[in-house]
Amino acid sequence: MKKTRSSLRLTLALTAAVLGTQVYPFSEQISAASYDTSFIKQVSDRYDQLETKYHDLYEADRKKITGDYEAFYDMTHDNHRTLTTLLENDLDYLTELLDDDYKKLAEQYSGSTYRDALSSYKREINPNYSSGALWKYATASNENYSSSTHWDYDTQINENYTSSLMWNYNNEVNPNYSGSTMWEFTNEMNPNYSGAKMWELRNEANANYSGSTMSEYRLGSLTRKEAETKINQILTEGEQDLQSIRDSAVASLNKTHQETVQELTELRDSTIQKLIKQRTRSLEDIMAIRKKHFGGELEIKPLQISFDKIKVTIDGELQFFEQPPVNLAGNVLVPMRAIFERLGAVLTWNAQEQSVTATKGSTSIYLKLGSMNATINGVEKPLNVAAQLVNSHTMVPVRFVSEALGAEVSWDANTQTVIIETK
Repeated sequence: MKKTRSSLRLTLALTAAVLGTQVYPFSEQISAASYDTSFIKQVSDRYDQLETKYHDLYEADRKKITGDYEAFYDMTHDNHRTLTTLLENDLDYLTELLDDDYKKLAEQYSGSTYRDALSSYKREINPNYSSGALWKYATASNENYSSSTHWDYDTQINENYTSSLMWNYNNEVNPNYSGSTMWEFTNEMNPNYSGAKMWELRNEANANYSGSTMSEYRLGSLTRKEAETKINQILTEGEQDLQSIRDSAVASLNKTHQETVQELTELRDSTIQKLIKQRTRSLEDIMAIRKKHFGGELEIKPLQISFDKIKVTIDGELQFFEQPPVNLAGNVLVPMRAIFERLGAVLTWNAQEQSVTATKGSTSIYLKLGSMNATINGVEKPLNVAAQLVNSHTMVPVRFVSEALGAEVSWDANTQTVIIETK
C-alpha cells in the first residue's frame, strides 16, 4: 500500500523526534534546492574579510597596549632597584660613619662621667635599636618593613600584591583575567565565544546555522532580495558595533595606563621626599645629642636620589646611555653611536667633517654636527634640531634617526619616555 503524503510527513516527524533533528515542510525542502550558492559564498567571504580586519586590528591594539604596560613596568622596577640600592648604600655609609664617630668619642671621653651620654648616642646611631633615630630612617627605607614609607611604594608597584596600582593595571591589560577590559575586548572579537558580537555575525552569515539569516534564505524562508537586505544591515551595523567596542576598550585601557603612570610616578616622587625628610630628621636628632654631650657636628654627605628625566625604550626594552638623553625645545637627543648601533645600523665617523654616515640595509643617513639638514639616500631632509655635542658626547635627534631607519616613534608625556618600535 502506498503511503500518503500526510502519513509520510508523520513518519518523518516521528523520526525527527527520536533523532532530535528539525524537519522542514516539503515546500521549504523543495525551495531549498533553488538557493544561489554564489550569493551564500559572497556573504561568507564578506564576513571572513570583516573577521580578518578586526582580528588584525585587535592584535595591533593588544600588542601596543601590552607593550605600553611592559615598558612602564620595566621602567618602574628599574627605578625601584636604583632607589633600593641608593638607600642601602646610604644606610651603610651612615652606619659606618656614625659607628666610627662613636668609637672616637668613646676613646676621647672615657670614664663614668660620659658613660650615659655615650650609651645614649650609641642607641640613637644603631639602625637595629627600636625607636632610635637611625632605626627610624632604616625602617622607613626598608621595603620589607610592613607599613614603612618604602614598603608602601614597593607594594603599589607589585603586580602580585592584590589591589595595588600595578596589580589593577596588569589585570586590565590581561586577556585571560575574567572581567577585565582586555578580557571583554578579546571575547567580543572572538567568533568562537558564545554571545560575542563576532560570534553573532559569523552565525548570521552561516547558511548552515539554524535560524540565521542565511539559513532562512537557503531553506526558502527569505527571498534573495530579503536576505540581501537583512544580512547587509546586520553586517553593516555589526561592523559599527565592533568599531565602537574597539574604540571603547582602547580608550579605557589608555586611560588606565595614563592614570597608573601618573599615580605611581607621583607616589615614587613623594616616597623619595618622605625618605629624605626622615633622613634629615634622624640626623638632626643624632647631631643634637652629639652636640649636647660632646660638642660639634659631623659633616655628612647629602643623599641624592635621581633618575634620568627622559627614558628611551626600543621594542619595550629600557635603554641606558652613558650620557642621558636631553630635551632641546621639544626634541629629544640621544648619544649617536648607541642609538645607531641599537637600531642595527653600521656607523662611520668622519672626524675631519665632524659628520656621521649610518647604513642599514639600503638606507644611508648622513648627519653633520651643527647642520640643520641631513640626507637620507642622498635626499636632503630638514631637521628640527641639529646634531651636537653635549658633555663631549655627540648627540643626534632620536625621532629623525629612528624613523629614517624604519622604526615608529611615539612620546609618552606622563613618563617622559621615547617609545621606539622596530617590529
